Amino acid sequence: MSDYDYIVIGSGSAGSLMANRLSADPANRVALIEAGPSDRNWPVNVKTAMPVGNIFLLPHEKYNWKQSLAGNEAVNNRQINFPRGKLFGGCSAINGGVYIRGQKADYDAWADAGNAGWAHDDVLPAFKAVENYHGPDQPWHGKGGELDVEKPKSWNPIATAIVDAAAQAGHHRNTDFAGERQDGFGRYDLNQRNGTRLSSARAFLHPALHRENLTVLDETMVRRILFDRGRASGIEIEKDSARRILTARREIILCAGATNSPQLLMLSGIGPQDHLRDMGIDLIHHLPGVGQHLQDHPTVHVAMENPSGESYAISPKALPRILASPFRYLFNRTGMLASNVAECGGFLCTDGSGRPDIQITFLVGLKIDARSVPRRHGYMALIQLLRPKSAGSVRLATNRPEDKPVIDPNFFADPYDMKTLIAGFREARNIFAQPSLAAMTGAEIEPGAQHQSDAEIDAALRQIVNTAYHPTGTAKMGPDSDPMAVVDNRLRVRGVAGLRVVDASVMPEIISGNTSAPTMMIAERAARFILEDALRSNIAA
Repeated sequence: MSDYDYIVIGSGSAGSLMANRLSADPANRVALIEAGPSDRNWPVNVKTAMPVGNIFLLPHEKYNWKQSLAGNEAVNNRQINFPRGKLFGGCSAINGGVYIRGQKADYDAWADAGNAGWAHDDVLPAFKAVENYHGPDQPWHGKGGELDVEKPKSWNPIATAIVDAAAQAGHHRNTDFAGERQDGFGRYDLNQRNGTRLSSARAFLHPALHRENLTVLDETMVRRILFDRGRASGIEIEKDSARRILTARREIILCAGATNSPQLLMLSGIGPQDHLRDMGIDLIHHLPGVGQHLQDHPTVHVAMENPSGESYAISPKALPRILASPFRYLFNRTGMLASNVAECGGFLCTDGSGRPDIQITFLVGLKIDARSVPRRHGYMALIQLLRPKSAGSVRLATNRPEDKPVIDPNFFADPYDMKTLIAGFREARNIFAQPSLAAMTGAEIEPGAQHQSDAEIDAALRQIVNTAYHPTGTAKMGPDSDPMAVVDNRLRVRGVAGLRVVDASVMPEIISGNTSAPTMMIAERAARFILEDALRSNIAA
């Protein structure tokens, strides 16, 4: 079969949920297209089940798009690795699994910018609808949804000491970052179910795979979206070196993520006309905002020695724990294999406004290279700038979908970003200097205690700055008055019919925290928009 009502491109945080919701009505014929493999076959099913299993997936191009950020002088011309999930679940299958929604003020600002229906009170019902919260009943949490949100069953003692250290440094203890206040430090809620990673695929797609009206094509490249008289009518796909056309009677929903969605739009003739002409692509519709307004959370770190050896590492000291870990995980889902490594963290304000502008995520191991298991004992603070004023872009390198896009984060174009990161960096050092960590802490490994002045810290951070892997904004939502808006407030691509973008690329401004849960919220709302529009169309007919 090659004719469907809806075609969903990408099975990540948004796409898996979208496929579930649209196929819930047996009258809808739905196709879900994923460039990577299924997560249900051995050994990837084991790797995606363990919270720490991402380190076994990230090194492989089969599961990771292995994109990179283009360097410039502001980061000493470094190319920065930029992993993107390429399998069922997308990035939710390889990320830290941390459940953060962002701040109420984030969403209220979306609405204030002209995006009607996207204030916090508007989006809260969608967050609650998909959530199965394992904590106490609260008016801002949901119960009974597909996405479990829970604290892990076991903790590294370093995580306990870090939360205590943050309190000793004067910070609020926070047990629920989705609650009435976001500031403070505590143990993160995670997308886990009894010690198993709960990716978007496991939560939403797996329960729907038995539906006869849902067709899922894995290891299938979408080469371009096809248009007929201004309407998205189908896609050209390639699987096993053979190309064919799939058609969509109602809509095509692009859920490929904030780097691949704008890439596919431009490959299909939707984007800045000058750039498309330079790439030799026929213009379907000029939308200058496609690929622009890239925002991420620039991230720097402080890495500390852990001579007492509580941290996760492969070492003689840790050998008994390593040997026991498969049995602990197999029998009760505890131990180091059940850890997402990013066990705790929190938020702080550096400018006196009371609104947090820095997130610090603590790792109970040295993950300077996210694709390898550490062999040295240590722990880290990842200092993340929540609302950068600099914005970058995603552009095509060629007109071939096989070629990776050019991703320029444009880090530190605005001086505010470095100034705020330095303040957050100093506070991370302050937390690490508190008494509760004294028995576990050795020297500062990176960037090194010799960097003390603002100028020295500035230079050091440019050498180590990375990203939180939270790209957003490259197909942003906006009102008619915004010339750079790519989608409207119902996520329909401007200037064409039958096409929506539903992923983090539609965020008009980046949210103040991890982006996976907000992306699922966006998908939940978009599915309702699509079904409402279909109902209206049926009534009108």
